[in-house]
Amino acid sequence: MKIGIFTDTYTPDSNGVVTVVRLMERELRKGGHEVRIFAPAHPEVREKREDVYRFRSVRFILYKGLRVALPYNRRAFAALKDLDIVHSHDPFSVGLVGFWASLRYGIPHVHTYHTQYVEYRKYLPYPFRPSRQVVERLSRMLCNRCDAVIAPSSHIERELRRYGVKVPVHVLPFGVDEEAYTRPPTWDVRQALGLPPSSEILLYVGRLGWEKNIEFLIRSFRRIARERSGAWLVLVGDGPHRPKLEGLVRELGLSERVVFVGYLPWERLIDPYRQATLFVFASKTETQGLVVMEAMMGGTPPVAVEAMGVADLIVSEETGLLVREDEAAFADACLSLLADEERRKEMGERARRWAAAHSARASVARLMEIYEGLRREWARRHTCAQIAGPMA
Repeated sequence: MKIGIFTDTYTPDSNGVVTVVRLMERELRKGGHEVRIFAPAHPEVREKREDVYRFRSVRFILYKGLRVALPYNRRAFAALKDLDIVHSHDPFSVGLVGFWASLRYGIPHVHTYHTQYVEYRKYLPYPFRPSRQVVERLSRMLCNRCDAVIAPSSHIERELRRYGVKVPVHVLPFGVDEEAYTRPPTWDVRQALGLPPSSEILLYVGRLGWEKNIEFLIRSFRRIARERSGAWLVLVGDGPHRPKLEGLVRELGLSERVVFVGYLPWERLIDPYRQATLFVFASKTETQGLVVMEAMMGGTPPVAVEAMGVADLIVSEETGLLVREDEAAFADACLSLLADEERRKEMGERARRWAAAHSARASVARLMEIYEGLRREWARRHTCAQIAGPMA
């Protein structure tokens, strides 16, 4: 099968969509399929791969890390005609090329709704910020022009139905690269960060943006630090909110107990996931929460605010703890696990087994069922149209 993946964010960028796309293309190729990637060009990349089609792009000044593609590339357009499936991952410039290719050449179109865009409107200044109703209306219009939509969580499926999306919506949280966790460790996280060998690491991985609710984590950690002298909060990632977060840490007197690691490439994250004591997460805007699954694959139990996609990943008291957004309750949940090593390790092992059962390979197997179902449906419609033609 020839599959076109259309994404407005790709390597060398690092985020959840890029992780999903890279794992998806790898597993699809392992299955013998031909994958063509359509993505923005990047100033740090001189593309050498024949199966990656880059569109000239400019930096999007309102959101660091996002580029806006100029959707014209003759070589790319020539590669659209014989695709069997169009799979778009964004509704922006490159994603819209996928929408156009599907309509122009009659190709089944799958769209993954990765982001709850109504929440990310806040990154746009007021003169350019659309209303919630406008974003919902645009989402409905775009999704209903597809043949199927993939929702990373049941919450997003319900949201899309509320918007008025009528096409089939498949709940499919994309899994983690299980193979990466079988490799031997490459670095000692505690030693590298200057922490005692017996320290308890409460790990966060992700963008340092307002939408991740990291201020809540820091405030909750204040009590944990008082009661557990060996506990450290380790924040991996970068983003526009970092200066404000660093200021909050100083204000609360936590500078010696909170470590800002900065950005790490995905390959370097495996050891922190495996060596952390707990994974802590407070975002309320996640459609899935891929980093939570990655921590679970490392055998680290998560403590998270019960919200949106994360609630689909964690079975509270079994594979982690889900807590209401309350600083005292969150601190209590963390402290309870830190004080009970046996319970924590058993929970971590159950989390690892759950994540392994929902690996990237398993996700792609389910994805192929969706693709094949669409192709059969398109073939049926085409046959019916041919029969109806002469009869008319």
